[in-house]
Amino acid sequence: MNPWIPLIGLSAMAGAIAAVTVRGRRGILIGGAVPWFGLLGWLLYNEYFVPYRGGGASMWPIAQLFGGTIAALVGAGTAVLVTRARNVA
Repeated sequence: MNPWIPLIGLSAMAGAIAAVTVRGRRGILIGGAVPWFGLLGWLLYNEYFVPYRGGGASMWPIAQLFGGTIAALVGAGTAVLVTRARNVA
């Protein structure tokens, strides 16, 4: 399964929910922060609590750098779009 599909989808949902529940710039910041910290929590859970499956070096910081950045951008971007749509209507 492609891991980008749930990452983008869940980030967009978090951004939309943040924009609907919290108004203004704070909603946009929360829309970006929730996916970033959510991915961080998932990566750390898999790193420290899931049994070791073998392999090489731990790559969770690289995954957080790229995946977390994309998740935050998608969440904040969705929050911006939802906020603008609510202000127009």
